[in-house]
Amino acid sequence: MKAIRVSVSFHDWSKVEEFLDQFKYESAIFTYMVDNVTFIAVFDGECTMAFFKAELARTFDDEVIIVELR
Repeated sequence: MKAIRVSVSFHDWSKVEEFLDQFKYESAIFTYMVDNVTFIAVFDGECTMAFFKAELARTFDDEVIIVELR
């Protein structure tokens, strides 16, 4: 399992909930919204995490901070 903590800019806060909703029924990804600009994502593998990161880059305009969790 892989996990990351993602923080987006306050400029993009309104996109977070809609972004996470698109993964709601994905069995290989679990997401948890911490606050308006921060969320946790857990994946069953490296490929799933790579797909998620690509979607992050496509969705958010400003810089996204990604911290891998252990």
